[in-house]
Amino acid sequence: MLNGVSGMVGETAVVTKALSGSHEPGSVRTRGEEWFARSMFPGTVIAPGTTVVVADVERGVLVCYPADES
Repeated sequence: MLNGVSGMVGETAVVTKALSGSHEPGSVRTRGEEWFARSMFPGTVIAPGTTVVVADVERGVLVCYPADES
């Protein structure tokens, strides 16, 4: 089991500020805290309120994609 930020890969979070590219990160709430985050897919915006999955961590910024809620 990984601890710290690297242990967040695979966790879910809720978008609190729209996620887009790496030049202007948005934010998500997970583990009871706000984290800077960006979309895993360049050019794709993920709206606030969307549940996402953490795919990676780059320089302290969570890289996320929308969770499949079907």
